Amino acid sequence: MAVDTTELVATIRNEVAQRPEIQKAVTSALERKVENVFIVGCGGTQAIMHPGKYILDVNSRLPGYAFNAGELAQLKPKALGARSLVILSSYTGTTSETVAAARLARERGSLVVSFICKPDTPLGKASDFVFLNLSNKGSSEANLIRTYQILFGIIEQTDGFRRTADTLRSFSALADRLAAIRNEADPKALAFAREYKDQSLFYVIGAGACWGQAVVYCNCILEEMQWITAQPIAAGEYFHAPFEVIDEGSNLLVLKGEDLSRPLVERVIDFTAKHTRRMVVIDTRDYALPGVPEDLRGYFSPFVLLAVLDRFSQNLAAERNHPLTTRRYMGKVQY
Repeated sequence: MAVDTTELVATIRNEVAQRPEIQKAVTSALERKVENVFIVGCGGTQAIMHPGKYILDVNSRLPGYAFNAGELAQLKPKALGARSLVILSSYTGTTSETVAAARLARERGSLVVSFICKPDTPLGKASDFVFLNLSNKGSSEANLIRTYQILFGIIEQTDGFRRTADTLRSFSALADRLAAIRNEADPKALAFAREYKDQSLFYVIGAGACWGQAVVYCNCILEEMQWITAQPIAAGEYFHAPFEVIDEGSNLLVLKGEDLSRPLVERVIDFTAKHTRRMVVIDTRDYALPGVPEDLRGYFSPFVLLAVLDRFSQNLAAERNHPLTTRRYMGKVQY
């Protein structure tokens, strides 16, 4: 059955069209001579932007920090200051921890850039630049595109990164392609859902640019939206304790991207295949990305995973008769 991807295509095209406004934030960051970047949010809003840290780690001398908003507000890191760029996300713009983090950043004189649904919110009022979400169902692709545009724009000037134009051009080809990938992934996603719908524990492996996707899928989909216990495991840590719990009954979902961390994931797959048959691998290399240069595909692996895992989530929810909107506590009780 064909998947309706109208909203996804519109969302991505809207983000590409915002490039001139994004450039204003980039210019402001460069004028301030930023010395570090903080990527901040709660749960999925922070993890989905985690590839931004990968971009900085492998291409820039600027330190990149990925912080839970509550921890940033409480720890008040000394590195946070007038030459910091702080990128925050809260779909509603009202998440208390994220608002507190933004206010702390403003107090320290940092440049605050936020991704929210509308400007007239506490987070919007605490920000220097606000970029609005078009989608009514979430903002993962939008937030990731904005993060990429900001960071590649900065490191082009601060570190001489020469592929910014090629990277940004790739977004123009991304909208229709990611929509198509959702449809291509549907048969595999349906098979996964039927095979694993009654399981109560999953391990999700990720690394590098794709680590955030492993966290999001465990915490936001399997646990929050399906009430299934799940553990994200970094591929580089797998052989330093986690693999001891793997046996023939273990359920693993392995996210295999095309960035520099790929060999770490391949090692996990090679070992695990000998000890369980309940391992599903999503390899972004299986999906064509016309318009994206081969040597830049690693940066776009998180986008491919977003498309594929969307179908895994939707099919799993349908097979389990447990809608993704069902909650036990979130938004229902005081916490």
